[in-house]
Amino acid sequence: MSDALPWCTPRASALRPRQRGPPDNLRGVSATLRISGLGSSVEARFSEPGSQLLLAAATWAWLRCLGTGMAPCAADPLEVRSPGDGRGGEMIPALQTLTQELTRRLITAQVGLLLLLHAGAVSHLVTRESLVFVAPGGAGKTTLARLLGRSYVYLSDETVGIDDIGRIHLYPKPLTLRTPQGGPKPEASPDDLGLARADPTPTMKEVILLTCPLDYAGLPANEGLGTLDAVQLPPETFSLSKLPRPLRTLAALAEKCGPVLSCFYAEADDLVGLTGELIGSGS
Repeated sequence: MSDALPWCTPRASALRPRQRGPPDNLRGVSATLRISGLGSSVEARFSEPGSQLLLAAATWAWLRCLGTGMAPCAADPLEVRSPGDGRGGEMIPALQTLTQELTRRLITAQVGLLLLLHAGAVSHLVTRESLVFVAPGGAGKTTLARLLGRSYVYLSDETVGIDDIGRIHLYPKPLTLRTPQGGPKPEASPDDLGLARADPTPTMKEVILLTCPLDYAGLPANEGLGTLDAVQLPPETFSLSKLPRPLRTLAALAEKCGPVLSCFYAEADDLVGLTGELIGSGS
């Protein structure tokens, strides 16, 4: 039986996802990866000379989003530029740029179709009930997704798409990690971080609007927002006005979650207990 992978052509057998970290024996391989997420997909083509190492790294980092599923392609194929020989400092920024462009295209494809939140999400391993945590960039979504993903199923650290019946469309992308020295951020595979794999049909249970002030030092403080107060969410949405009934969509979200919570916190560890209260204790 061939162990060639359906999302990589030709000679895809050079890539073996059972290995931790990307393989390095990809000389002479040209491939197209089909990245699926948010109910859509994008084809990324690695055809430039010298792109083999980037292909290997991207294949491993995006393994949970690879496939030939039924999601339609969002746009014209993305031609991925080679980062040189990939052995210097070019690989990290190249992967970061790839993540940014793939995310942009997947979001654009669902504008006006899904409620798109700047958020991370996890779900319970058994009940599949999900917690969506909405926050601006730099407020700790990735840190929280990485922490909770040890006990809950990792759904996304950056973008969550919700349809009109409250269904979450998965986007288990690589996690974009901060470094103490700043600069380009490494893209870490959820598998390398030991995060649980997503069930294809998580159900939305709770939404939290997170705020992490620099001078906040207490335990998490949260309060329920009324339906009208859910208008605090639009700054962390993508093209909300393109939805047919944007305000009604937010109101329906608030009513389904009953209610949206506003939470001030200092450390991601402090939110583990609250997560257990909202969607049940993790594994």
